Amino acid sequence: MKTAVILMAYGSPTNLEEVPEYLKGIYEGREVPDYAMRENMEKYRMVNAISPSNAIIDSVVTKLTTELSGYGDFRIMLGNKHWKPFLWDVIEGLKSDPPENIVGIPLFPFPSKNVLNSYLGPLREALEKYRMEPEVRMINGLDLDMMADLWAEIIHDSAPGDDEVVFFDAHSLPTFRNREDEYDSAFMDISLKIAERLGLDVYFRGYQSVGKYGSSWLGPTVFDEFKKVDRGRYRSVLAAPVGFLYEHLEVLYDLDLEFGKETVSQSGMRYRRTRLPDDSEGMINILRTHILKEVENIT
Repeated sequence: MKTAVILMAYGSPTNLEEVPEYLKGIYEGREVPDYAMRENMEKYRMVNAISPSNAIIDSVVTKLTTELSGYGDFRIMLGNKHWKPFLWDVIEGLKSDPPENIVGIPLFPFPSKNVLNSYLGPLREALEKYRMEPEVRMINGLDLDMMADLWAEIIHDSAPGDDEVVFFDAHSLPTFRNREDEYDSAFMDISLKIAERLGLDVYFRGYQSVGKYGSSWLGPTVFDEFKKVDRGRYRSVLAAPVGFLYEHLEVLYDLDLEFGKETVSQSGMRYRRTRLPDDSEGMINILRTHILKEVENIT
């Protein structure tokens, strides 16, 4: 039984010259706002035009290929929504040797109908275009207990001090089309689970990357929550971006720079941030477990 496992991500250009074309795709041909062009160029200059996410996801593909080699006929690949390799091109590449099953995994830890449909829609259109009819399974969010175990280990390794408060962080989503209650609940639940595992009596939970369009986004933000910190008790913030699976520019820029450097550090407090799950053994094990479970459920 041939199974294609498609890791689904936003995608990221590999040099500054590609950024305008990348943004044009995100805005679906509409004129890219000046603030978006300016902010994204700043982000990519921070990392010499190479996002860390590209190499990390490539490593995840390689490691999952090895991990699943003894479980059946699996082909692991990356299909991006907004940059190469595009999801459409990945499906076209399967025509010569079509799989019986496709397992799609948007690389987000929390369930979201909007996120899911933004990948499932193009996937179905591509399959229809190339006249392929595999069994399709989508993984919408990862197991919170498994993720909480992994994040508790990550935070423990960072050894938060007695005068350091933990901030759980996730990417905000717009709520003017969908309330995103399931996403918000998952963020709340994993924060509580991690806190219980670590014995944290005080922690904060906030969102980052609130967009400049639309009327409403998930909140509160990390900036809102930072105002509530007891400066008499705490001298340092340890950020744990539990709403992300791997290092990329929105963590480096929106969290580390805008929140960490420009807000926390300028207030006189110290800012630190944990590592991400990335391509760690724990992350690969979680993805492998979800993939095998989906394949077992295919009739």
